[in-house]
Amino acid sequence: MAFHRRVQMGLLLAAAGIANVAATKQCVEFELPISVDTTNEHYNIRRVDNDVDAVQWALDSSIWNQTFGKIIDHVNITTTYNISAELCVPSEKSDKSDILQIAVHGNAWDKRAWDVQVRPEQQSYVDAAIAKGYSILTFDRIGTGQSTLVNAYDDAQPNTEIEILAQITTLARSGKLLSGATIISNTTAIPSPTPKKIVHVGHSFGSLLIFGLLKKQGDLSDGALLTGFLNSSHLRDVPVATFEHAYAATHDPARFGTFGSGYVVLTSLNTLQKLYFTKATLDAELLEYTERIKQPEPVAVYASAGQVFGSENTNLFRGPVQLIAGEADFVTCNGYCPGTYDEEEMKDQWFQNAANLTVYIAPDTAHVLNVATSASATYKKMLDYLEEHGL
Repeated sequence: MAFHRRVQMGLLLAAAGIANVAATKQCVEFELPISVDTTNEHYNIRRVDNDVDAVQWALDSSIWNQTFGKIIDHVNITTTYNISAELCVPSEKSDKSDILQIAVHGNAWDKRAWDVQVRPEQQSYVDAAIAKGYSILTFDRIGTGQSTLVNAYDDAQPNTEIEILAQITTLARSGKLLSGATIISNTTAIPSPTPKKIVHVGHSFGSLLIFGLLKKQGDLSDGALLTGFLNSSHLRDVPVATFEHAYAATHDPARFGTFGSGYVVLTSLNTLQKLYFTKATLDAELLEYTERIKQPEPVAVYASAGQVFGSENTNLFRGPVQLIAGEADFVTCNGYCPGTYDEEEMKDQWFQNAANLTVYIAPDTAHVLNVATSASATYKKMLDYLEEHGL
């Protein structure tokens, strides 16, 4: 079976015109202090301190009535977060050397979502971008990976995370991304780039955060690729309780023991398959890899998602934006995305001054294209879109 999968993937790569070779890159891992001063919301969410609480939270989130999720106070967030990041640049300069991609992962992941280490020549978006000549920055959002663990009820909200993304983007544009950073490891000395253009790339909640950035400070971005993100008519049809969650600290103490109250984690391979995969592009090794790198989620990200849609739109974003959804995305479209959206309506509502908005539906792909065996073909569509629009 594994042999046949590899033969099929080789044919797919050949058809897509992508060389089946590892990208040559230089990378530096670093920690970046980001100071935030913003106002968040305190919600009427029951505390999650064990597995029983985690199940009740999922049920509460699925009902979302007038009691659960109600704003009961506002919280001023004035603090400095340490953001774990990695910058990768091509070993040789190209016509895209002045373009930096900044990638934002979704919930239950960290920055490793963009650099999958199972057959990275096929699955790694970092390598696909590097092979085309782009530099790429990935980072762990607060409350996940190696970045600062935060209060799961009050800190991890779009108002905070969009401010972090805006500051990272501003530092990158000014060429000061590495000047105030603590270098953790690097393959070779890499000067802090000063890109002429920046493209934001997101997945799921990460795409939502980029959408929020484009609404508030659209002039910081020259283009966007938003995966797992679509205003589908079935967007809210699948309740949170469909996917089993446990209390992170006791689910796997060795990995998640430092995650405290309010952090939940997806429980099993079955749950991960339902959430992220479709059988047509499912590979057992990739499913197991997803289990190995999964991350806890702070509960506030669910309660606070609406902050993005309630924020003022400055209409300053004028670049192209591609929305990418898997054909079989269960989360976004209740399992079938074609025919569930209006492209013109999304542009009018969300991206009024964008140079272009195009939707791409990835065949035989679910919510996370990076771990589908069709990833390379989808990456090509994404990177071709940038080229077609001068990026």
